[in-house]
Parts: sequence; C-alpha cells; structure tokens
Amino acid sequence: MTPLRDGGARRRVLLFFIDGVGVGVDDPDVNPLAGGAFPTLRLTASQRPVAPVGPPALAHGLDAALGVPGLPQSATGQTAILTGVNAPEAMGRHLSGFPGPTLKRILAAHSILKRLTEDGLAATFLNAFGPRFFEMPETKRRLSATTLATMASGRPFRTWEDLVEGRAVVHDLTHWRMREWGYDLPPRTPEEAGAIIARETSAADFALFEYFETDRAGHAQDRPRLERCLSDVDAALGAVLRSVDLRETTVIVASDHGNVEDVRVKTHTRNEAFFAAWGVGAETRAREPERAPARLTDLAPFILEALGRSGDAAGAAPTPVA
Repeated sequence: MTPLRDGGARRRVLLFFIDGVGVGVDDPDVNPLAGGAFPTLRLTASQRPVAPVGPPALAHGLDAALGVPGLPQSATGQTAILTGVNAPEAMGRHLSGFPGPTLKRILAAHSILKRLTEDGLAATFLNAFGPRFFEMPETKRRLSATTLATMASGRPFRTWEDLVEGRAVVHDLTHWRMREWGYDLPPRTPEEAGAIIARETSAADFALFEYFETDRAGHAQDRPRLERCLSDVDAALGAVLRSVDLRETTVIVASDHGNVEDVRVKTHTRNEAFFAAWGVGAETRAREPERAPARLTDLAPFILEALGRSGDAAGAAPTPVA
C-alpha cells in the first residue's frame, strides 16, 4: 500500500489515545471537561473542542458498548480501536485491564500497526519503555493492548535512551508519575512533550501515543489530580496541532470508554467515548458525515482510509480470531 499523496504531500496519521474520557453532561461540577479549562478536550453534550488551529473537522462520541451489555472496559475497548474487531462481542463481555488469550490472538492477527507494517509503511508507538520492562515477570502477565499491537508489528519499542534524547515520550508526558515511581528523569513541560510527538509523527506514516493517567485519576475520584492530567494533555495536544502539518497529517484523539466526565462515580460510564479529529483525513470524511466513525471499531478503517488505503480494504471488517 502506498500512502495517499495530495500535491506531493505524504499522508500521515497520529492516534493520540486518552484512556477513560467520555462525552458527558454540560455541568462543570460533574464534568471537568465542561468548564472550558481544557479547550481541546471540551467535548460534551452540547460543546465542541477548540484548538489553537481551530475546531476539529470531526468531534462526537463513539459507541463503546458495541452491542454488549455492561460497562465498557479498557482491554476490549482498546483492542477494538487497534484492530477494528468487535472485541467485546468476540469475548461475550467487556474485559477490564489487560488482554487475555482471546484478545491477544485478535491483536496478533489484526493489529493496525501490523497491517501497516506489512504494507510497507512506518508504524510506530511513541511511548518509551523503561529499562528491563520486558524482563520483569509481572510485565509478561500484564501487557497492554497498545504494547501487544506493537509486538504484533515486529516494530522496535522506544527505549529510555530515546526518551532522554528527545525521540520518545512517556505515558505521563511530563515525567511527574515516573519521578514518583523513583525514576531519575528531568521534568518536561507538556508543550515539550507535544513537540516531540509532533516531530516523531512527521517522521512516520502512523504514530500512536497512549495516555492512561486520566483513567487512574477518574477511578480514584481525585479531582485535583484529574485536572492536572487534563491540563497536561490539553497543552500537549495543542502543541501537537500547532506543530504538525495538518495539510498532510490527520490527528485523531480518541478514548476507549467514559470515566472522567462524571466525577460522581469511581467506575467507567456508559457514555460514548471521546472522539475528535483534525487534519486532511478528517476534513475529507467530514464532507460525508454519514461515513464518519460512529463506533470504536470504525477507527482502524478510518486510519487506513486517511493513509490512502483503497475503500474496499479500508472498509472491510476483519474476521475475529477464534
């Protein structure tokens, strides 16, 4: 597959994934996203995000339940995003935490990073992994969907050396959590992290970044910590959007389920998951609103189409692995 070119420009996609953000009510006492403090994330029942470069071409909620009863969860939701497979349906339920055998098989077969790599494109995970991460026994039992999707592609993981030299970011963007965990890393501003994400996205065809401290803060019902997380993400995303060339890059911001948009509960919610997209691919799809992504499983085909894969291939639903 050759990435779509428009006037000689190579198409690129960044999937900026934020764990646990749904589309909630307009009441800022209930929903921290409703007050306007985090404009690029201000997607509520009646409000839409606003970024330094303008509003997204697409912004709405995505169905995270996917026809399966119960609260949407991370392992199945993230697998659905990264593969296009209805993972809750394949499991018969929503699965929290880390993928088990069934989801691992789906990710191994249908990972978007694997599919793009096999088509000759440069697909990369921007998060850095610490020293000896893959050597620890507990790590082998607790691999995230993003990690498994990268492993399926055969692409190398970014290292601590990449992080220190400005070629990678960690999940908390600014190193605050990593420093709490005892890692001797210098603080980084969210804008600096966003600039790194933008630069590395511009060197690839597809780039993935994952932020999960939002979901942790939501479960803890720790509003000050949550607002710190949202402020960091908002600032980093703003820096990304200012730095990439949106004439050739599609920036997709998406979540797997609701949580932080309702501070009254510790659990996930049944609200639709956050989705907003800026750039060339989003503008193209916005001209055909009936084809805009509506479910988590629509994101993988949307990525493929934004990169120039043919309509039939991009729209084909992968067959779940038994």
